Amino acid sequence: MNSSTRSTGFGGLGGSTSARPPANTTLSSLLAQANSLNEVDYDSELPQIRFGIDDIERMSEAVAGRGKKGRNEKGEGFNLLSNLGVNTSQLTHNIAQLPDAAEPSTRPKRRRQPQQHRLEPLGDIGPSYGIGDGDIGAWGRNWHEMVILGGIEVQRQRTINSFQKQFQQRILQNWELEKARVLQDELGVTDEEIAGLVGSSNGALSGSILGKSALGASTRRFPMAQSQLGKSTSESREGGLVMHTKMVRYERVIGELNQRRLRKEPFELCQALEETVKGDSKHPLLPASYHILAHLTHEPSLRDSADYASTSAEPAYAPGEPVQERQYAVAYLGDQRSNHAALLRGRLVVGGRRFLERDFERHVEETIAKNPKEAALGGVPGIRNKIRAFVDVTLRSKESREAYRPETVNGSLLWAQLYYLVRCGYLDEALTLIAENQQHISRDDWTFPGAFKTALSSSERRLPKSQRDQLYNDFNAHIRNNPNVDQFKYALYKLIGRFELNRKSVKVASTTEDWMWYQLSLVRESQKDSDSPQEQYDLIDLGKLVLKFGNDKFDSNGTKPLSWFNLLLFTAQFEKAIAYLYTKPQLKTDAVHFAIALAYYGLLRVPSKGEEADLLITDDSDVSYLNFPRLIKQYISPFFRLEPQTALQYAYLVALSSDSPNPAIGQKQKQLSLELVRDIVLSSRSWSKLLGSVRSDGTKEVGIIEKDLKLLKLVDEQDYLKQVVLNAAEQSSLDSSLIDSIELYHLAGSYDKVVENVNRSLGQSLGQSSSVDVGSTNTENTIGLSGAFGGTNDIYALALKVHDVYENDFTKRTRVSKLHWDTLEVLLKLKLGLKQFNENRPDLALETFKSTQLLPLDADSSSISKYAQNFRDILDQPVISNLDEIIITTMKCLHLLSQNLKNSPYGDHSRLIQLNLLKHQSQCLIQFASTLRLRLGSDVYRQLSSMSAFF
Repeated sequence: MNSSTRSTGFGGLGGSTSARPPANTTLSSLLAQANSLNEVDYDSELPQIRFGIDDIERMSEAVAGRGKKGRNEKGEGFNLLSNLGVNTSQLTHNIAQLPDAAEPSTRPKRRRQPQQHRLEPLGDIGPSYGIGDGDIGAWGRNWHEMVILGGIEVQRQRTINSFQKQFQQRILQNWELEKARVLQDELGVTDEEIAGLVGSSNGALSGSILGKSALGASTRRFPMAQSQLGKSTSESREGGLVMHTKMVRYERVIGELNQRRLRKEPFELCQALEETVKGDSKHPLLPASYHILAHLTHEPSLRDSADYASTSAEPAYAPGEPVQERQYAVAYLGDQRSNHAALLRGRLVVGGRRFLERDFERHVEETIAKNPKEAALGGVPGIRNKIRAFVDVTLRSKESREAYRPETVNGSLLWAQLYYLVRCGYLDEALTLIAENQQHISRDDWTFPGAFKTALSSSERRLPKSQRDQLYNDFNAHIRNNPNVDQFKYALYKLIGRFELNRKSVKVASTTEDWMWYQLSLVRESQKDSDSPQEQYDLIDLGKLVLKFGNDKFDSNGTKPLSWFNLLLFTAQFEKAIAYLYTKPQLKTDAVHFAIALAYYGLLRVPSKGEEADLLITDDSDVSYLNFPRLIKQYISPFFRLEPQTALQYAYLVALSSDSPNPAIGQKQKQLSLELVRDIVLSSRSWSKLLGSVRSDGTKEVGIIEKDLKLLKLVDEQDYLKQVVLNAAEQSSLDSSLIDSIELYHLAGSYDKVVENVNRSLGQSLGQSSSVDVGSTNTENTIGLSGAFGGTNDIYALALKVHDVYENDFTKRTRVSKLHWDTLEVLLKLKLGLKQFNENRPDLALETFKSTQLLPLDADSSSISKYAQNFRDILDQPVISNLDEIIITTMKCLHLLSQNLKNSPYGDHSRLIQLNLLKHQSQCLIQFASTLRLRLGSDVYRQLSSMSAFF
């Protein structure tokens, strides 16, 4: 049967139909097999199906449709080839007959193995991925889309990597700043120690210098006394001794400054600081920097000195007119476009120019002294003779004459002498010299004497327009492009006429000091509308020019930091100057005192917040601020615990900026000063010396800080108690220094807070084990208080002292709330009961516990709930942590008394009654404890149950 069926199947017409199953049955079975494959476990060796049957069918239809469309429509290439005589029909047929065996192997290979820099297809993005045979256009479109997507992906990855890199850098940068602030402010670590920690190779704390820093019990007065490697060398000891000596000298000046401030007397601070650093061999320019600042601030002794030449071109001051504290604050801290700010900048320019003129005059005298024969200074050594001799010495060589080409007028080098007289600031002598030689000047320079006199007679060195135009014509005609012109004449023309401000350098100003003097002579502080744009050049513009050069030009090797610092002082960029000088480890102490001098005169801007980690802050308008409170805090951090009185003198200076035109900034600076004083007080623990004390009889001893209320901008004693003492007490309470806060609150007159803190200390001590002797005088628990509470050895004695002092003083007693006072009396009784129990007097302890009316020892069952409520009320107070020890100790008293009666040799009836009473009391105590569930510890019930079995 089977064979016949097979034979007919091959020969009959319907054999193939009967032997082959229906198409739908085959597809259904394939679908079932495909679904069954998804149910088996994943095998890494089996290929994965990316598309379903529906997806394949849809994509196949799309490819078939494109193929038909492409074959039916003839494109531009088809028409072009036809016009050229190519048989397009035969060519199309030949292309269609090309073997496509390699196509399935190449295209899937490209899809399965994409390169790493190209984007992989993300799901089904359309039918363009299905490319028909010979469909070059579809392949080109697919390739083009892949290139675009790959480029987008590469750019996206670059953007993500760039963002992550910048984010990581910003996080690390902020963390380094914050870490430095925490180490310096909170832990007292110096900058040298931080640098050593960062530079250490192993990074271990024990191996770095932090192991010897203020993180532990370091008491170094000055950080330079020890090398960063921890090994003391002769050089480091010498450097530390020099630094310590300088700091002590500085401290004397600061102390004198504050005493003058208390008496409201002016003080020439810059010159006093200059005296402290004279003879500094390491930094010989340091006294000169203080001298520059003294000239900028116009301290009276310099202004009224004999060698301080005065001319009518500069504002006159009354002889001996002092410079008061914060005199320049309003103009410097206010609107920089105001007239006051312009006048201040003009005054700073005059002061800086005066210093450079006096300094150059000393240089002239030194040059003459070194060359007496060439100078031939005879007769009366006046300034004109000195300048003549100086010119003869400096211009005697052939090289110098070829370089400057000095012109001889009437037998002398007139223009050189004239320039150096102006350079030294002797304007009257310069006018006399040119008047005497006016007849001998060439015709090309006849306009100069009149212009010279007019400019020097003007307060702003301004020429009338007609006179300036005439001088400018002569300058253009005979001087500007003349290669053989006298360089001193060239410099004088440019200086008087303020020509070519875009080229402000001259050949005769070859040194830094000469260049700065020339720039300050060109600067004109006036309203912008009064000058044309090409003639506007003020101190702010000069400061931008100096910053454009940068410190590398003037201090390339870092060996002359004071040169760049002085330039910043001349251009009134005081905040940047202090911040730069503070980056030099050997000059940090000097930078702090420069900042103090600037703050004293009102020439220092401070930020609005003060909590910034950066020392120098620059806002969007390019205005710089110096974090002066942070600077002071870092300076006193090594010694404020050991020498609080010295640290206070520096803390007072933070309040100098409390008069800022911005009330918010002024109030913030005052608050920061008070916080710094509070930290010094809390760290030193010298309450009576710094804050004063109140004796038990009510008399008060005034402290150091209370004598200096004016320096902290405090009004009266009540303001002092509120702002300083009370804040210190609250901070001490927050720091869990309850014992310290008790004396501080008492000094501040907050007696209710005193009792509250005593209650808190007593409440915490109740939770201690009963084996601890609460009346012991252990040296580790000795309380070092002074004043009314002095001489106490433990918290119980302190509480008794507070109770006695306030009970005998009706005024203080009335300022304590009834709740706190009643709680204090209850806690004293409980503490006394614990003390009696530890002294093996359970009978006295039991009677003391009864007197508190907290435990229902003699009550009936109906009143136990009332006692439980009173007990809950006292537990609800935050000053008491728990009373578990009280209940357990009471039960121990009952147990000991019961055992003593049982062991007694006398068996009378009274003993039996007493035993029954003790048993009843123990039962009441257990019943009382059962009503206080969740208020007592779990161990309390276990101990009560175990002891009740002996009754």
